[in-house]
Amino acid sequence: MGVRKSSAPRESAQRQRQAKESAIPAAPKTPHTPRTAHTSRTSRSSGMKDQPAVVSCPNLLDLQALTPEAARQHVDRYLHEVMPAEEADDFEALSYRWELHLVPIDQLCLLRTVDLARGKLRSYRAVIRRGGGFPPLIGLGGDGKQVTENVLLCDGYHRVTAMRDLGIHFAWVWLATGLWKEADASPVSALAGCGA
Repeated sequence: MGVRKSSAPRESAQRQRQAKESAIPAAPKTPHTPRTAHTSRTSRSSGMKDQPAVVSCPNLLDLQALTPEAARQHVDRYLHEVMPAEEADDFEALSYRWELHLVPIDQLCLLRTVDLARGKLRSYRAVIRRGGGFPPLIGLGGDGKQVTENVLLCDGYHRVTAMRDLGIHFAWVWLATGLWKEADASPVSALAGCGA
């Protein structure tokens, strides 16, 4: 007949461990903090270094400083540079008020009928990996609570697809936020009508 080992020492060790665990309060759970617009981590297994959460935009400060009239002219001129004149005219960019916004990539709606060139996508991915930048995308302000929600992308399909492929979270976008009114061309003083 075999000798039966006592389980008392094991049970005693378990009780001591439980007593220690109950004496030390559990660390409070910290809420998940989203990554900032400056950096995001990519998979360590992919061998890629950390990518920024937004691709740089050449002359960003100059673009942000444009008056509403200058922004309107800039978007129209840009569209005429990157596409045939007839297509650019179809956008009727001069009919809209344009604002530069940082838009979450997942809020950009793309039409499925746009064909993407693989070579162009590879080239844009390479630009992003090297830390290069792109001009802002062009879109129609969204139907959500904020103008940056549910944005219909008009120009920049290759750029935004390359950004998504590399885990970029935000893009600079010129958004048409409403119809252009001549009143938009002249700045109004906050003190107008106050007798100042």
